[in-house]
Amino acid sequence: MSEQPCALCGHFKMKEYPEHARVGLGRCAVRAPTRADQIAPFLPWATPACERYVAAPNIEDRKAWIEKRRAPVQNNNATPPKTKG
Repeated sequence: MSEQPCALCGHFKMKEYPEHARVGLGRCAVRAPTRADQIAPFLPWATPACERYVAAPNIEDRKAWIEKRRAPVQNNNATPPKTKG
């Protein structure tokens, strides 16, 4: 097992599945197919990578994608607090 998350692995595919990638899921291209994979073939990007981990060629882009999703959501429609005065 690697210390890296699946999302940084070159075998982890998200671009081909944009609707799943938006919610932090992707597919491993080298994972041994099992019955569970047929039922739920998508993995969370934060899943610890397996022994087949290989750094993705676009690893910096993937790191930025992860950090963007880890950042707290800002509420731009919030009403500013009223001040006395």
